[in-house]
Amino acid sequence: MKRRVAIAVATALTAAAATVQTAAAAAPAVQLTPTGRAVWPDRELVVSLRAGQRIQPSQFKVLENGKPVLGAKVVPASVQGTFGAILVIDTSNSMHGAPIRGAVDAARAFAARRNVNQRIAVLAFNSSNELVLPFTSSEDRIRGALSHTPPLAQGTHIYDAVGQAISLVQAARLETGTVVLLSDGADTDSVLGLTDVTRLAHDAHVRVFTVGLRSSSFQPAALQQLATATGGSFSQAANPAELARIYDQLGLKLANQYVVTYRSLIVPGQHVRVSVAVNGFGRARTAYAAPEPASVSLQQPLGTRIWRSSVTMLLVCLLVAALVGVGLFVALRPGGSTVRRRISDFVTTAGTTEKKGRTPLASRLFAGTEQSLEQTKWWQGLKEALELADIKIPPVQLMVGTLVLTLFFMWLLATLVAGVIGLLGLAVPFVVRGLVLHRIEKKRRLFGDQLPDNLDVVASGLRAGHSLVGGLSLVVNDAAEPSKSEFQRVVADEQLGVPLEDALNVVARRMKSRDVEQVALVSSLQRETGSNSAEVLDRVIENIRERAGLRRLVRSLTAQGRLSRWVVSFLPVGLLLAISAINPTYMKPLFTHTSGRVVLAIGAIMIVSGSLLIKKIVDIKV
Repeated sequence: MKRRVAIAVATALTAAAATVQTAAAAAPAVQLTPTGRAVWPDRELVVSLRAGQRIQPSQFKVLENGKPVLGAKVVPASVQGTFGAILVIDTSNSMHGAPIRGAVDAARAFAARRNVNQRIAVLAFNSSNELVLPFTSSEDRIRGALSHTPPLAQGTHIYDAVGQAISLVQAARLETGTVVLLSDGADTDSVLGLTDVTRLAHDAHVRVFTVGLRSSSFQPAALQQLATATGGSFSQAANPAELARIYDQLGLKLANQYVVTYRSLIVPGQHVRVSVAVNGFGRARTAYAAPEPASVSLQQPLGTRIWRSSVTMLLVCLLVAALVGVGLFVALRPGGSTVRRRISDFVTTAGTTEKKGRTPLASRLFAGTEQSLEQTKWWQGLKEALELADIKIPPVQLMVGTLVLTLFFMWLLATLVAGVIGLLGLAVPFVVRGLVLHRIEKKRRLFGDQLPDNLDVVASGLRAGHSLVGGLSLVVNDAAEPSKSEFQRVVADEQLGVPLEDALNVVARRMKSRDVEQVALVSSLQRETGSNSAEVLDRVIENIRERAGLRRLVRSLTAQGRLSRWVVSFLPVGLLLAISAINPTYMKPLFTHTSGRVVLAIGAIMIVSGSLLIKKIVDIKV
């Protein structure tokens, strides 16, 4: 009988050893786990060997999609930094007696194999979780925590315990963390599920090694699935005595891990297959997707964006221009006029108590400039043009203001658009000249329209017995501007002794009116021959009305040509600005390349030449 019992015990021990060996053999020889700390293209992996041997870095070979990686380095995890494991022990009522004592002995065996830098934590669980030992590398604290068995209670919440263990690994900020779970039964009423725990483990890059202790309620499926899903391994012990051997092997394995770091050469967005081969031990594979390059946000703070925006720049430019204009106006405006000062221009006044202060430098400078230019023809023409345009701004101030506006627009266009576009600021003097000429032309056209009616009044005065000067005086009393001012000039010149035909010729030159030249001829005939001036003047008026009608007809017929001139001139410029606003890079070669600048210059010359040619065609003198 004793012999049969001995044979049965030997058979049981052999079967248990075979079970343990089978479970151990099921685990891969080489395992890979990403640490999750490296930022792509840098990669960092933890390599675990089943036997826990120490090997040389030269035995490692790392490939991505079959090609070598850049700068692969292999160092033991104990040298790389902090790493650790948390022992999660089932303390349900089913673990009473030998199982819980075997679990604590196994934990001591695991701790005995730990590396000097490896930190250990212990978490007991049943229907609730109890942190027996937080993460520590102190030998005394580990020995004290494992010196007694924890209390038992009802329930086996496996997934909740693993979830809390993963949270403790994250809170400890371990570079490499592992969970070692021991249980003798199936999960009962956990809040978390297998999917939840797997997701937590993947996010934290934590592996879960599970150990199953065979019992009457033992169901290994949950433990196997959990180990497989998280990259760990599952081991099964037939009795509590086998736990120490399994934990000893796990401790040796986890105490001798290696950290592999390298830089990936894969193009972003591709699927990557990673292979790590250890010479003499085997090969492990994993895969990942190379992330797309993250869009870098270069958004500046709100205050910086406001101050650097084009709108703010434009407002500042306008403000500076306004301040410069106000300063020039204040510096160059004439002093206050008094009755005594106006009279002193013609006679010497006595009793003057005013003390002339020192003339401002700007005023003296501009006064000297004007005196220097007084003898030139173009300066006299400018003053006369401003007078004809009814512009009260002194010529010097107008020139300075035009210069300031030119420099301002050149700087503004060069800053907001492109440097070569700043040359368009040189068009400001031509725009100012165009405005002055437009006002003069408008005044001359109005004078020509009023002339026939005004000459009718002169002819009526001649029939009533007035002289030609008397008839012009009647016009001055009742005519509208600009006829009133021009004929008043004629009457004033005649009163000062200027011959009437000479005074009329001055008006004819100012107004560019050939009709007034005919009136001057009538005046000359009356002075020399004493002819019937009223009848001659009627013929002149009739001729003037016919020519005015012909001018209106010509102006109507050429209206389309004048409009075409402006459309053809501004259409290319408008298209250039519109396309530059919609797609700035499309027009960029025109401003950055030499050939583009040449094309722009040729285009500008052709546009200006075409505009002037059309103007010459439609400008028909009558």
